[in-house]
Amino acid sequence: MAINYNGTTIGKIVIKQGENKFNLQIRQGNCLAVIINVRKVTEEELMKYPKAKYVDTLYTFFSDERHMKSIMKDYGNVLEDEVVSIELNMFYKENYTLLKYFVKSGYKVKCYYKEEK
Repeated sequence: MAINYNGTTIGKIVIKQGENKFNLQIRQGNCLAVIINVRKVTEEELMKYPKAKYVDTLYTFFSDERHMKSIMKDYGNVLEDEVVSIELNMFYKENYTLLKYFVKSGYKVKCYYKEEK
């Protein structure tokens, strides 16, 4: 199965790997959720791809609730790295499932509700 996602950001996660922090976006896709890192292209990349402005790098995805249960069973939590913060827009119904497993993983989650188009 190919993982596809759209431009709708339904939440944010900040993780820490060593001394580096990464701001990740939780996006809607053809699965429960896709978590990506979005960054500006470097000068070197810009020379290769002159029209590119950003680079998206897949961090992880959750195909469905069963997938999240399986990850929890195998690893004890759903994310590998140290989680600094998680925010979810509860306007999106998939965030109720994400919230359940983020909390079971021991993460503190900031929830808000903002209607989107």
